Amino acid sequence: MSIHSMAASHAAGKGSEPDSVFAVVSRVREAQKQPDADQIVDGSIGAIFDEKGQFSILPVVNELYRQLTPDDLMNYATITGSPEFLQAAIDYTFQGFQPAGTIAKAVGTPGGTGAIRSMIYNYLNNGETVLIPDWYWAPYKTIAEENQRRAETYTMFDEDLKFSTTDLKAKVKALLQKQDNVLVLFNTPGHNPTGYSMSLEDWSDLIPFFKACALETGKHIVIGLDMAYVDYCGDPIEARRFLGMFKDLPENLFVAIAFSMSKSFLVYGMRSGALIGFSTSAEIMNDFSNIHSFSGRGTWSNGSRGAQQLLAKIVRDPALTARANKERQALAQLVIDRANIFVREAAEAGLRILPYFGGFFITIPAKDPKALAKKLEEEKVFLVPMAKGIRLAVCAVPKSKMPGLAGRIKKAMDAIEG
Repeated sequence: MSIHSMAASHAAGKGSEPDSVFAVVSRVREAQKQPDADQIVDGSIGAIFDEKGQFSILPVVNELYRQLTPDDLMNYATITGSPEFLQAAIDYTFQGFQPAGTIAKAVGTPGGTGAIRSMIYNYLNNGETVLIPDWYWAPYKTIAEENQRRAETYTMFDEDLKFSTTDLKAKVKALLQKQDNVLVLFNTPGHNPTGYSMSLEDWSDLIPFFKACALETGKHIVIGLDMAYVDYCGDPIEARRFLGMFKDLPENLFVAIAFSMSKSFLVYGMRSGALIGFSTSAEIMNDFSNIHSFSGRGTWSNGSRGAQQLLAKIVRDPALTARANKERQALAQLVIDRANIFVREAAEAGLRILPYFGGFFITIPAKDPKALAKKLEEEKVFLVPMAKGIRLAVCAVPKSKMPGLAGRIKKAMDAIEG
């Protein structure tokens, strides 16, 4: 008898394929050991690097974190997160656009990923399906499968690369026929991997649709908002304006927001975030706090106390908030400047890209993404292959290495696709 795994049936075979992003990151690190490492264009990881290729931080965050007491840094956080942290997460997320008449609550999670996990697990039954766009952050599908749910995609852009709700609406209606709970995930503003931001007009179309579905069916519908890149899409206040549109919702239509400190405060490794929900019903919000706290206790126990204390101190101090905003905006402008170079040169080179409005990434559709990524790696250009294209992390590539990159990608694509 030959045994290849001791895992339960639902776990056997998991992880046989490496994570697409970190597999590329690993190859970048090997390439950086070579003498010509200065020629590398590293567009793999979703973190901001400065013009010298060094990891970027917000100085105010670094200074404040190092001033925290040992108790603030290393003692246990509460299961839900401290009241100060939770209120700071709510205040920072809405910034004046919490829908009128609603009650908002938050539960601490390990980053935005933990918030997405809690959404998928607690708002869908085993075997039910979460709806995501066909251009999506790969862990959405991983999280669904890990929790014995499924992920189904809808067509995000039409043939003219315009955001389309046609297939989305059809898929929502189909799911309502098959299951009692529907969860639709939106990664906006600054969608990963495309950089698309849903407009007020997009939401003016979709919110009445979801309201009608909720009223007609009586089933539970949850709109999940992954807002990790909201601060890198132009005016960060205006980017939140759409949140105020979720008013007068029926009780069976709920909005859950994944808040992450990773991008807004550049503390990726601290794994700190929150799941935020809002409703006009106090009963629903009490249930929200209870189920997600219980779920957290049974999964990761509690979050990073130091990161939570950090957010609470910054948000409640206007001077610290102003410093953080100024430092973040300088980095946001740097990312925009890099993206502008690439978008302009892509148009000049005839390289087709998906609509970019902000955020860390730009995506290039491709017939054979793996072959294209491999071809580019031969030229020391490291991008992430996905199902239907390759992803460029404009957040990580210095402006000095951006000119000519679009042309190099177009040349490599033409060599492969003919």
